[in-house]
Amino acid sequence: MRRLAAALLVLTAFASLAGCAQDFDRGPNGQVTDKVKDGKKFYLVVNPAKGGNEKKFRVSKYDYHDCNRGSKYPKCVDD
Repeated sequence: MRRLAAALLVLTAFASLAGCAQDFDRGPNGQVTDKVKDGKKFYLVVNPAKGGNEKKFRVSKYDYHDCNRGSKYPKCVDD
């Protein structure tokens, strides 16, 4: 009975952590030209590889810290 209770406790912990993950839409492939922090919201500005206008989009704080100006998006997130 204790093993079952411990297993349920572990599964509940994993389920609650999975609900905390932020899931933002991916931006276009291209070069990061700027990074913007607005309070607790993080944004990258990317110049698309296939031309077009720069696009600003929201990312997680981890993606924000992983991608530097001049790096290739989404490669900087995937590495």
